[in-house]
Amino acid sequence: MAKFDCELFGHFFYGPELSYNDLLAREAELVDAIHGALDASGGEHIDFTPTGDALRVQCVFAHHEEAAFHAACAAVAPLLRGDVEGRMLFVDKGLDLLHLYLLADGAWQEAALRLPDARAGMAAHAHTDPALDMVPTTRPKPPAARAKRGKGGGGGKTAAKAEG
Repeated sequence: MAKFDCELFGHFFYGPELSYNDLLAREAELVDAIHGALDASGGEHIDFTPTGDALRVQCVFAHHEEAAFHAACAAVAPLLRGDVEGRMLFVDKGLDLLHLYLLADGAWQEAALRLPDARAGMAAHAHTDPALDMVPTTRPKPPAARAKRGKGGGGGKTAAKAEG
């Protein structure tokens, strides 16, 4: 049984200047090229999801190897002209390291983030490192809306902070 220690999440956006037929042609070109680049750099179980104005790709790698990510980016970047740009996020499944690649206009740029252990990160970085600030993903519901769902007035640390 194969073990995969890394997963890729890619998102490629089409420019608004592309007509429907041009978008379909570019998408077909990108799917073939991205599939070939990921396969050649060790990607397996490569899956594409078109969303209309973007193309998502997901696959797995046996190891979290920066050289393989660079090879994939070097192969894909030349295809990204003014009408398409993309991002590729390689996630170490141990959640120790993230590699983000920005691709546009035939070039790519890398950023990496080493994630701390939970306790160490909470103690050392929570209030000093903006990269680890908590960003709300949804707007909080007013207490009346929570009460309607049977949650009462809320509770826990978040409610205590809001009251204090």
